Order: sequence, then structure tokens, then C-alpha cells
Amino acid sequence: MRSPEPAFDLRAALQQELRAALEELEESKGRPKGIHRCRVRLKRARALARVGRACAPGLSQVFNDSARGVMRTLAQPRELAALAEAARRIGEKSGKRAEEALTTVAETLDAERGALGPLDMEAARTGLRDLSALAQVWPEASARQIKRGAMRLVRRARRARRLGYGADEAKRRHDWRKREKDRLYAAMLLDDAWPKPRRRKLGDKLGDVLGKERHASLLIERISAEPALAGVDKAPKQALKALKRRCRTLAARADAMGAQLHVGGA
Repeated sequence: MRSPEPAFDLRAALQQELRAALEELEESKGRPKGIHRCRVRLKRARALARVGRACAPGLSQVFNDSARGVMRTLAQPRELAALAEAARRIGEKSGKRAEEALTTVAETLDAERGALGPLDMEAARTGLRDLSALAQVWPEASARQIKRGAMRLVRRARRARRLGYGADEAKRRHDWRKREKDRLYAAMLLDDAWPKPRRRKLGDKLGDVLGKERHASLLIERISAEPALAGVDKAPKQALKALKRRCRTLAARADAMGAQLHVGGA
């Protein structure tokens, strides 16, 4: 039996996000910032699809599997640009030698991105259109189903925070970031249909800090595997020291924000 209160129009919201993603892709012309905006729209659509799992579990799984494929198509140039930007930003907050080493890292990553072949825009377009076709056949969700789907995202974010809080493993921290992003995007898009306190500003700040921590962690991995990325002699050591210090600061900040975000069952 359907709930009497009006339900959030999940199908229309999905279609809107995918149309916006396709528009961002076309306007980007392959540039990293535009690709980033396209990927954000796609992540928002994936969060909605996870809410929609309550009324269409099989379709939700197909949607997210397909969306991951599009994300992979768009990932590499954006990731390299983000890492280069992070290296420069952390370098500016470090001593002179670390800044020089991290600037070298950024320049090397920029060159690596420049050497990439052109982005497969047609594959990305096709993937987004396929996702739009899936969104069009999404069954109508009741208010009760929307609430159940939203609560699942809340529980996943809580569990990811418990596992990621204070953890040394980069994967646990990254999993926490992804689950918090799902929670944030769903809370923003569902608006009044979101069943818990939204705390959107705090959630946005937490996602930003966890993202910066993730970039610092990835840079540590890259330089540890390829020391020459930072230069010669003591340059790799200087870069790693600055990155690890920044990573610890960001992790502590994220842990405090996470505790604040989830207090009271949010």
C-alpha cells in the first residue's frame, strides 16, 4: 500500500542530473574543470540511484555499474589535474625545499596529462545516454520507499565513518569519503524528503577535507613508488615529509567534522 504523502519524483530528478551531466560534458570540450563538473553531476545521479534501490534493486545495480564505466572514461585527465593542483597547494604551505619538490611533481603530472590521448567524448556521450534510458524506465517510488532508500545511505555513511575514523588505511578513508558524498548529494537533492537532519554545509566541508586528504594520500603513493617524480637527491624525502604532515592535519580535521556531522543520529 502506497504512503499517502506525496513522494519525491526520483525518475525526474535522475533525468535532470543526467541531462546536466551531458551538458557539462559538451561544454567542457575535454577540459579538466568541465569534466569535473560532469563527474559531479554523475555522482549526484548515482546517489539518487542508490536511494532508488528500495523500489528497483536490479535497475539500481545496473545503473551504478554503467555509471562506473562512464566515470572511468572521464577519470584519468581529471585525476592528474587534481593531483597537480594538490601538489602545488600543499607546496605553498610548506618550506622552500618541499615547495620546489612538490612543484616538480605538479609539473611532471601536468606533462603526463598533456601526453594523454584525447578524451573519448563519444564513449562518454553514449554512456550518459544509456544511463538516461535507464532513468526513463525507473518505476515510481513511494514516499515510504524514498525514506527507506535514504536511510540506507545514512546507515552506510555511519558505518563507513566508524571504519574510517582514525584509520591508517587509505582505502577505509576513501570509502568513508564516498559514502559521505552519497549522503550529501542525496540530502541536497531530496531536500524536504530527506528523513534526517541534512547538515549540508558541514557535509560539504567534510567532503572537501576528505578529498584533500585523499589527494595527499595518492601523492604519497605516487612519490613512494616513483621518487624521481619529485626530483633528485633529498627532494622526494622533502616532498613526502610535507605531504604526510598535511595528511595528518587533514585527517584529524575530517575526524572531528565527521563526529560533529553524525551527532544526534544525522
